[in-house]
Amino acid sequence: MQRDAWIISKGQDLVWFQGSVVAGLALLAFFLAVPSTGPLALTGLFLWGVLFDGTHVMGTHVRAGKQIDSRGWSLLLIGPAFAMGGHRPFSWFLLFAYLWAYWHLVRQHYGFLALYRRKAGVTDAASGRLETALLWAGSLYPYLRFSLSPAYARSGLPVLAPDGLQPWHADVLFGPVIAVLALAVLLKGKLGPRHLLILVVTAFHIAVFALLDDLLAITATLTIFHNLQYHRIVWQYEKGQGRVPAGGLLRYLALGVALGIAWYGARVLGAALAPSQLLRDVLLGLGWGVAFHHYWVDGQIWKVRRDPKLAQALEVRTA
Repeated sequence: MQRDAWIISKGQDLVWFQGSVVAGLALLAFFLAVPSTGPLALTGLFLWGVLFDGTHVMGTHVRAGKQIDSRGWSLLLIGPAFAMGGHRPFSWFLLFAYLWAYWHLVRQHYGFLALYRRKAGVTDAASGRLETALLWAGSLYPYLRFSLSPAYARSGLPVLAPDGLQPWHADVLFGPVIAVLALAVLLKGKLGPRHLLILVVTAFHIAVFALLDDLLAITATLTIFHNLQYHRIVWQYEKGQGRVPAGGLLRYLALGVALGIAWYGARVLGAALAPSQLLRDVLLGLGWGVAFHHYWVDGQIWKVRRDPKLAQALEVRTA
């Protein structure tokens, strides 16, 4: 591996940026062990939302500070508006929501890939395109495969694929592409931490989509990996600015948990207990609105290639 090719340090990166997949594997095992529609699965989703997803969204607000544009809060109204239009329009809204969530997730992994390339001093554009293509192909393949499965058809989301397509068609389409891209990357030069990240992300996404059949469980399992990565990169950035997030760890976590309780109390528990389909959809739509705001803000504040100062803030060494 190339010298100084780690974003923070070898130990920190292996624990937080690659190793946090262990939390995803633990959540995957949990969802495999409990009934997908039972109270245990619901409790698992709620606790993930409060302890991990809510706290990581708070990390976005801490990182963004005054950069947050208040106009973004209008995104909260999109879901309830579609819910008021009826269940069919709302199903299209949910499809859009899951697609944006997945794009955001993979885009975040790409952000780490870009940081690794910067740390390694790699400027070869061709290798960058190959690595990016491999990351996206390896991430899109399991999503496409799932979208052609009976589990997706049972989800109630609009089916976009033509009749007759089966999951194995995705294998035929993406298998050779991924193999060729992986071989090209291998032939390009020395392997480093960024290649380990691509391998971990691709293998984990394939496993999750292959083993789980509930979209919320899939979302939680994939996202907890990102949640932990995100916490560490926020703390590294704030350290580079000479700050401690929210003034200290306990305050940072307390604010995040409070946000998570309010957010997932409505999104998971409220929706599950709602006496009508309309109220359930409104609460789900509102919950997605909070996520949309996070995606939107996140897209504004993490632009390493366009903001040299951002990348420099992550250069702080950790013993």
